[in-house]
Amino acid sequence: MIQDNRTQKYHVLTRGVILADNHLLVAHCIGMDNTFLPGGHVEFRESIRTSLRREINEELGLKCEVGPYIGAVEAEYEDEGIYHQEINHVFAAKLEGAEYRKNPPSQESHLEFYWIPVNEMDRHNLLPQPMRRIVENYINEAEGPFFESTFE
Repeated sequence: MIQDNRTQKYHVLTRGVILADNHLLVAHCIGMDNTFLPGGHVEFRESIRTSLRREINEELGLKCEVGPYIGAVEAEYEDEGIYHQEINHVFAAKLEGAEYRKNPPSQESHLEFYWIPVNEMDRHNLLPQPMRRIVENYINEAEGPFFESTFE
């Protein structure tokens, strides 16, 4: 095991691929230069499906239907001297009243949500970067589930 004196954090996350007419719903933390899929941290004594429903309801004030498991993305990054490692469990999801011409209002002041054409994930800097392959594979109906990583 590698000894590391930096502060370290491990995150278990659940994310939803929400599509409408060839558009993908993304979240954006105001002031940052990247986007990510809606969802968030799995809490203790909570399944990853339940976590996704809860997170989307907290963030958007809407109900979502969690569909099939798409795959997982593991990633690492450093932020303000803290090393972070995460595993993102990714599900297909449907959002009640999803209409790509209307961005859903955020229930959290630091976040905004908007639709992007699925071919513009690079332009909108969807992170973690391997998530783009997971979404593309899902859209192209490739056989899954999929696994991607920033470690490989």
